[in-house]
Amino acid sequence: EILSGLVGSEMCIRDSLGMMRLTQAGALHLILPDARVHDALAPALAAFAERHPDVRVQLGQGGAETDAARERCDLSIGLEPPADPARVARRLGALRARLYAAPGYLAQRPPPEHPIDLALHDCVGLHLGPQRGHDSRPARWRLWSGSERVVVTVRERYGVDTPAMAMQLAARGVGIAALHAAGTAAPLDAGLVPVLPGWEMEPVTLYALSGPRRLPARARALLDWLARALA
Repeated sequence: EILSGLVGSEMCIRDSLGMMRLTQAGALHLILPDARVHDALAPALAAFAERHPDVRVQLGQGGAETDAARERCDLSIGLEPPADPARVARRLGALRARLYAAPGYLAQRPPPEHPIDLALHDCVGLHLGPQRGHDSRPARWRLWSGSERVVVTVRERYGVDTPAMAMQLAARGVGIAALHAAGTAAPLDAGLVPVLPGWEMEPVTLYALSGPRRLPARARALLDWLARALA
């Protein structure tokens, strides 16, 4: 029997845990303009797709949004709050990066015991945006451990523009890389080991941007899912 009081094709479904959740069949269009977001959110997006098989997630990985792209997408997920006051922003959480290196690299020299020791190591830097590849200034990495903050100038042997390349180079033993991920499975699966495990890079805030119209239930469900994954 069709439940009354439902709007459009939205339906209330009770899951196996006895909790009520809203879902809506159809396509969900996302724009992920920052390369760091692709890798960091991939596990959470895959889990969401498995939990909601009636939702088809369409991902766009282009650069800056155009008016046409905004019309097509439900959400844009990135690392900057909106400059356009017509865009609605929701803070999802923070991306955190930790340091990793190949065991072979760490066998060649003493592993760092404190962030200041990074100045003696080769590092893999991640440079994003149109101007970052031309920045010749020394790299400054900001690390946190509890209430302690340290800024250290590092020697970047390689500068890359995708997290995937940073991981591959670190796995081949060229240096220490700071890798973003919602979890640690990907670096460990690549054969990397943690460096300075009590420290992490300065967190980067992640925002979901949308237009003024009301989001469909499937988009609201994804926002809640990502917020829990990034908590």
